[in-house]
Amino acid sequence: GYAIFYPSLFYRDNFAGTAGFATTTTNYTAPGGDATRPAFQLRNGFPSAPIQSLGSALGPSAFLSQGVSYDEPDGTTPMSQQWDLSLQRELPGGFVVDLTYSGNKGSHFLAGGYDLNQLDPQYLALGDALSRTVPNPYAGRVTGAFGGATITRAQSLRPYPYYGNISVRSPHLGNFISHSGLLSVEKRFSPQGLTLLFSYTKAKLISDSVTSPVDFGEIEQVTETGYQNGRFNRSEERSLDPTDVSDRATVSALYELPFGTGKRFDSSSGFVNNLIGGYQLSLIGIMQTGIPIIVRGATNNAANRPNSTGTSARIDNSMAERWFDTNQFVNPPPFTYGNVGRVLPDVRTPGTINFDMSLIKNTRLSEDLNLQFRAEAFNVFNHVNLNAPNASFGAGPDGRNNNANFGRITSARDARQLQFGVKLIF
Repeated sequence: GYAIFYPSLFYRDNFAGTAGFATTTTNYTAPGGDATRPAFQLRNGFPSAPIQSLGSALGPSAFLSQGVSYDEPDGTTPMSQQWDLSLQRELPGGFVVDLTYSGNKGSHFLAGGYDLNQLDPQYLALGDALSRTVPNPYAGRVTGAFGGATITRAQSLRPYPYYGNISVRSPHLGNFISHSGLLSVEKRFSPQGLTLLFSYTKAKLISDSVTSPVDFGEIEQVTETGYQNGRFNRSEERSLDPTDVSDRATVSALYELPFGTGKRFDSSSGFVNNLIGGYQLSLIGIMQTGIPIIVRGATNNAANRPNSTGTSARIDNSMAERWFDTNQFVNPPPFTYGNVGRVLPDVRTPGTINFDMSLIKNTRLSEDLNLQFRAEAFNVFNHVNLNAPNASFGAGPDGRNNNANFGRITSARDARQLQFGVKLIF
């Protein structure tokens, strides 16, 4: 099948902060701070007139010498093209096998904000000269910090030298494509009340920005202000997505114990059936690879990506003390961009192996009243699932890493947890 979707958008930005339309409204409180009394009577009008936003009243010069926010007029609706091909077959023995290939290509999705006033990377070759002062062509014509007799050369070379940072918010610049293959096998043992399900997914997600139209979390956005390709050479940011999970397998089992009314071991006593019947045991297991690692931390008066030596940082038999080879990263020369990509292409965080188990006992008290007891164990086998390694490169005097924790894992996720509950269903 093939389909085109135009998803609705949820803007995480608070557009009340847009330059020219942000203001502080007077907060009226009751006399003496008594919350039981009104702050004022509407029939008498407001104690003071509400503060109106400036809007465009002061013209284009209103925010010169300041950093401003900007919302692009391009409101192209995001488009997702999805296609899939599925084959399902029942095999001898009651096994149901499902093979599915699916693809998803997204265009014009929301990306993180970038600096419209970013310095063109070609000027980085000027090096230390960027911080030196030069005559200001806008002296006396611009008020504020950029209206003096001199400004830095870097400021003079910005696209709009009479402004600070111009933060473009939620541009429709995000693109991604994913391919995935799914194999699932299901077997139902009807008389025994046992159901088994296994599935395996092989997938790859490539993007040039964070793909989520809702929440970017802590993942770096390709257009993040201050990153090297925020406004220029966006195609160079195309890489594995920071959320890509290449392999994922799940297993689940559901077993209704053969005791009680209507089961294999049925007692003639209603009391006994209520006592021994209604038990259900379930197990869910997830095994998956980690996500690509993002390395940052260069300090060279440009962006903060280090250089790679050209050798992969991946090592065999990774361990918590040394998850990847930190010797393969060096500080870039001053005023240059590091050549490490948005993510490391072949080094991932630790994978996850987790099994949850539950035992449920349903006791029918009446026709429309059921008492349910639940005993649940999360990470029932108490498998150690390591957190992500420290990915903060620290440049030393020789350009090599001097962060002792770089590449090390110092924590793990939750150990086994037990939970009990009683629920009355009616």
